[in-house]
Amino acid sequence: MSAFRFGVQGAPAATEPAWADVARRAEDYGYDVLSMPDHLDGRLAPLVALGYAAALTDRIRLATTVLAVDFRNPAVLANEIDTLDELSRDRVELGLGAGWKEADYAKTGIPFDPARVRIARLAEVVRALRAALRPGMPFLLGGGGRRMLELAAREADIVSIVTANRAGGAGGLGADATLAATREKVGWVRAAAGDRFDGLVLNTRVFAAADDEVVVALGGEAADSPHVLVRPVRAMADKLLRLRDATGISYVTVSARFLDEFAPVVELLM
Repeated sequence: MSAFRFGVQGAPAATEPAWADVARRAEDYGYDVLSMPDHLDGRLAPLVALGYAAALTDRIRLATTVLAVDFRNPAVLANEIDTLDELSRDRVELGLGAGWKEADYAKTGIPFDPARVRIARLAEVVRALRAALRPGMPFLLGGGGRRMLELAAREADIVSIVTANRAGGAGGLGADATLAATREKVGWVRAAAGDRFDGLVLNTRVFAAADDEVVVALGGEAADSPHVLVRPVRAMADKLLRLRDATGISYVTVSARFLDEFAPVVELLM
């Protein structure tokens, strides 16, 4: 059984004080990974933010969740990631994605190609970066669709199993966020990974509170959904233990807004 790993993603506001506070508290609480998403909607730029966090911390790993490869030249990206890895003393966990948010593409003027085309480009970039970066750097790929998860199963070290994003926007929670849907996705990963499967780390993103909108969206499925944890702390921890038993998911990421609330769960399960 894989040991648990815990991550926290993003900052509550795109400001230096907010980001510095998240980085320091995440490390102090014992989280394993601090990560940043990659969108052009006013958030902090991920590689710059993670470089700043590297100077404020000593232990916590630094992850991108995930960089949209369509917006970056692979050779330039390799140089930037290699620099971050050197300055952070080998703490980078490289998450890469095919891009899913159509608004980001509209802002850059880059065509928003069909998913199969974007995923094929991602596969090429993953192979190029594997060759360019230090051996052993963990690569994270993931998604909610079968094509993306099969690519992750073949190429990644960490497979992130989340809800599907469709029509250029976030998929949200619903039927795709149920335990049954997650088990099916793990099955896709297992079949595509073959002999690699036992060496993969499975990740997911959770909402670590009884957020009314989240629970209402899932209805009766909320109790079993891998993406919703309902208070109190012991109940959240017990649910993650059941989830690991049922699916093999052992690496859990929460939003920065749940940093404090989820910290006691980290302490219980580490």
